[in-house]
Amino acid sequence: MRSPRRPTSALLALCALAAILRASHAYSGDAAEHDAGAPVHAGRDSAPAPPPSCAGGTPGADDRCGLGHDDDCCSSLLVPGGTFNRLNDPRYPASVSSFHLDRYLVTVGRFRRYMDEAGGPTQASPPPAGAGAHPKIPDSGWDPSWNTLLPATTAALKQALICDPYGWPTWTDAPAANEDKPIVCATWLELFAFCAWDGGRLPTQAEMNYAAAGGDEQRLYPWGSSPITPDEAAFCCQGDGTSSVPCEGSFPPWNLLHCTTDDLAPVGSFPRGAGRWGQLDLAGEAYKVTRDAADDDRPLVPCIDCSRLDNHAALRVAHGGSFVAPGYRQATTYRAPYETSGRHYYVSAMCARDPPGP
Repeated sequence: MRSPRRPTSALLALCALAAILRASHAYSGDAAEHDAGAPVHAGRDSAPAPPPSCAGGTPGADDRCGLGHDDDCCSSLLVPGGTFNRLNDPRYPASVSSFHLDRYLVTVGRFRRYMDEAGGPTQASPPPAGAGAHPKIPDSGWDPSWNTLLPATTAALKQALICDPYGWPTWTDAPAANEDKPIVCATWLELFAFCAWDGGRLPTQAEMNYAAAGGDEQRLYPWGSSPITPDEAAFCCQGDGTSSVPCEGSFPPWNLLHCTTDDLAPVGSFPRGAGRWGQLDLAGEAYKVTRDAADDDRPLVPCIDCSRLDNHAALRVAHGGSFVAPGYRQATTYRAPYETSGRHYYVSAMCARDPPGP
C-alpha cells in the first residue's frame, strides 16, 4: 500500500502565514502602546526616518533645536481633532481631524537642505502636481500653474531670499549663525513647496488657529489668557530680551528703529509660550502662513476640514504675529493677509503632517 502523500506545500504555506500573522500582531501591539502625543521624529534610534530636511544632521536641521539645544528640529506633535470657534468667535465654528504640526518653524538650515538636495522650489525643480495635499480636501495639492511663479533657478532664489537689505533676512548663501532661525523672505509658494518636499503640507487656517487656541480651550494666546510678555514670545522687537520699548500703537511701530537681528530668535527660544500640544512660536517670531486664500475677510462657513481653495488668490491667511508686530497681533483672535508672491522678513511657516493610516 502506498504511503499517503504529505501536503508539503500546504504546510509550508500555513507556516508562512502564521509567521506573518505573528509579526503583524507584534507590530500592532507596539503601535497601540505608542504615546500618541509623543513627537513623531523624537528619538533617532526608534523613530521612523526623519523628514528629508533633517536627514543630513546639519545645523538648524539636526537634534539641537530649542532653548536647550537638545531637541529634534523636525519634531512633529499630534494635535487631536475637535471642534472650536475660529478667532474665538462663535460665528465661525470649525471641526478639524487629528493631524501633526511641527514643533518648530521651518529653519534656515532645513530650507538650505531643500535647496542642496532638490535645488529648492524653482521652475527647474517644481513640486509634482498634487504634492502637499490635505488628505480630506480634494484639489488642495500643488497646482502646476504655479510653476511659472517660482524663481527660474536656484541662484535666482538665493538672491530673492535677501528680500530686504534694510530689514532682517535670515538667509545666507553659506551656512552661518542663522541656521536655527526661521527662514523668512520666502513666498507662500516656496513655503508650500518646502513642506510638500519635506513630506508634509501647509496647515489650513482652521488647523493653525485650532492648534494656537488649544482647540476647545479657546485660548487667547497659545499659553493661555495671561497677557503677552517677552518671556512667552518674540514680539515688538523685544526678542533679544529688551522690554522697555513701547510698540502697541500704530503699525509699523516706532520701535522698529530699535530692532536688531537678535530680535528674531532661534526657533523654540520661548518655552513658556508653548501651546496646548507642545508647539513653540505659535505666537511671535514670524507669521505662520496657511493653505487658505484670504481674499474674503471672513472664515469659511460651514467648516469641517475646510480650506478656502482659490489657487489664483492674491492673498493668503497668516496667523501668529511676528517679532516686529505689536502684542495684539500675536493673539489667536487675529489673522493677517499675506501676498501669495510676497517676500517679507517677518513671515515663515510651520508644516503640518498627517497621521499614519490604519
